[in-house]
Amino acid sequence: MKPIYFVLCVFSLCLVYLTSAEIGETGETERFKKYSASCKEINPKKSGVQKIKVGNDVIEVYCDSTIAGRGWLVVQRRVSVETNFFRNWTSYEAGFGDLKGNFFIGLNNLNKITALNPQELYIQLVDFRGEERYSHYNLFNVGNVYSNYSLTQLGLYSGSAGDSLKYHLYQPFSTFDRDHDNSTTNCAARFKGAWWYKDCLSSNLNGAYLGGNYTDPDLLGSGITWGEWKGFSYSYKTVTIMVRPR
Repeated sequence: MKPIYFVLCVFSLCLVYLTSAEIGETGETERFKKYSASCKEINPKKSGVQKIKVGNDVIEVYCDSTIAGRGWLVVQRRVSVETNFFRNWTSYEAGFGDLKGNFFIGLNNLNKITALNPQELYIQLVDFRGEERYSHYNLFNVGNVYSNYSLTQLGLYSGSAGDSLKYHLYQPFSTFDRDHDNSTTNCAARFKGAWWYKDCLSSNLNGAYLGGNYTDPDLLGSGITWGEWKGFSYSYKTVTIMVRPR
């Protein structure tokens, strides 16, 4: 019986070793798997969720290949009223929402993405009649947490929606619980959003989803606002904000 017992023990140990080795190989494969650094590098034919490596982190992002050609990484999208964008600093820093629907990628990730490589910026606006317009900037950069994620660089504008972002250049990001604007009032709280407010706004793309024209004077500027196109009493149906390495 002893020889049989010995053989069974050796066989069991071999199985444990082989299983451990297999798990180890899988772990090593995941650890050293190479990820692209941008949607432009992936260059997918179809829009969808992808994984990219940003610094030491691997994150899921949405790559858009339809709005303005391939290689764009979506950092913010508004498509419906369901997701609340009137959120605190912690939420905006980390990011929130559904990559395939309403979402914000997070200030921390946005800083890392724009710090690694020079980026261009593309903003698409769609009104409730289906008209589409855009604003393109050939350079875009967001600072780190120590600058309160300031809008540190914004290049030359081109497009059809007008330039409603240059006004916010060099401003730190503000939320209702972290007021960094130049106004005596709290712009984020007053205009129901979170943005690079100055004194206070020319755009407010994280404002409330108010469904087109609104007439309440107390809500002026509080919608998804891009002043140069439809003024401050109109809230757009959809917004897509994207970046791509230059």
